[in-house]
Amino acid sequence: MNGYRKFAMNCICDDSLIELLRTGDTSAYEWVYKKYYPSIARFVQRNKGNEGDAEDIFQESVLLIYQKITAPDFRLTSTLKTFLFSIARNLWLKKLRDEKLVTISEDQLILLHDSVDFVSTDPSPEEVQHERLNAWMARITGHCQRVIKSIYFSHEPMDHLMVTMGWKNRHTAINQKYKCIQQLKRASENG
Repeated sequence: MNGYRKFAMNCICDDSLIELLRTGDTSAYEWVYKKYYPSIARFVQRNKGNEGDAEDIFQESVLLIYQKITAPDFRLTSTLKTFLFSIARNLWLKKLRDEKLVTISEDQLILLHDSVDFVSTDPSPEEVQHERLNAWMARITGHCQRVIKSIYFSHEPMDHLMVTMGWKNRHTAINQKYKCIQQLKRASENG
């Protein structure tokens, strides 16, 4: 549980979360379960399923997510929340069709009604903050993205970062950190 708390406080964006999921970080998977399972369970239960069905669909969805994110050419084109829900919804609808529990017209109603309910919820203040930070990070150099992520998100010790970045001394490291913070600050001021 301690790992979960540490992760929840330090999770900054979908990209960071995906990296942790790729490495099999259990606290990342716990976070995904806690954050996204209730909505998927509600969707399944509203559409002819029960708690057991919801658990099965969620587990299958997470396994598919893992398979997709570990592919070398994977690129997330939506939020992880939307991506996971789309997979869960498609798995559930396939199961309903295979078991002949819905017709095509019911299938369409389920898609329209519950997908909108899940995906169009207003983003939380945390999600808005994450999106802003992602936008700012995208406006700075790759070098500075690596520095900022290493220091603030991965909490890499400065001495270790000096070695991995090839900096000669602590003074250079402090200068690099300052320059990257200034880049991020300018990006935030411009949008």
